Amino acid sequence: MVATVTIAALTMSVFSAATAGGRPVGDTYAVVVCGIGKDAEDLAAWSQTLGGLRTYLNEKACIPSERLVVLSPDAATAREIRRRIGACAQAAREVDRFVFYYVGQANAAGGSLRLNLSGPDITQDDLAEWLAAVKAKSQLVVLDCPCAGAAAKALAHPGRVVVLAATEAQTYGPRFSLHFVPALAREQSDANHDGRISVLEAFTAAAREIEQWYQRMELLATETPSIEDDGDGRPSERPWRYEQDGGDGRLAAGFVLVPAR
Repeated sequence: MVATVTIAALTMSVFSAATAGGRPVGDTYAVVVCGIGKDAEDLAAWSQTLGGLRTYLNEKACIPSERLVVLSPDAATAREIRRRIGACAQAAREVDRFVFYYVGQANAAGGSLRLNLSGPDITQDDLAEWLAAVKAKSQLVVLDCPCAGAAAKALAHPGRVVVLAATEAQTYGPRFSLHFVPALAREQSDANHDGRISVLEAFTAAAREIEQWYQRMELLATETPSIEDDGDGRPSERPWRYEQDGGDGRLAAGFVLVPAR
């Protein structure tokens, strides 16, 4: 029972990233936010996610601690999130990359996703508007919350990988980050054995672990993760088939957070 965690991090987070060819592609900016919640189990899971992300971004992705900002539920207000994204929008260049990661509670009303925060919530349209100001051509948005799929169309954008932990109709807290964050750093996630773990490889490992967990617990699955990265607003639940199906997954396959050695 994991819900959403809004992670608003990295005001000016920088690390020397590289493409598969080893060429520098600029700096990386990230905003990591954790939403509010009342369930003790959810809060513990979100805390675990935040700790895992902090370690991963600091030690694996080579982002200096002084440039890594994590907004806790108390600090993650709509105003503060907008300010943090705005700071990235002012600093980031087209060659840079930008990451927004939310984990916490959310709900959908009238087809619109609302991220539950301390104070006023923010909608998918609010987030889309703020992200539109970020000039970085390569972007990753992760929404680990119930009803995340409701935001797929609003957040679809050329060059942007959108990872959604649940469909619009799935209202229970997903377990996604508990599997996805460890998979980002686990050698076994490297399916093509190129020494680097892409967002798609980590997503694939997480999706399969989640499916196996529900089967092992003999429970009906209440979460279905998906990826939208071809800009059409229709996410795929099987993005690892992008070469066969010609849909979502190609950008995620090339998005690697850890710089090449």
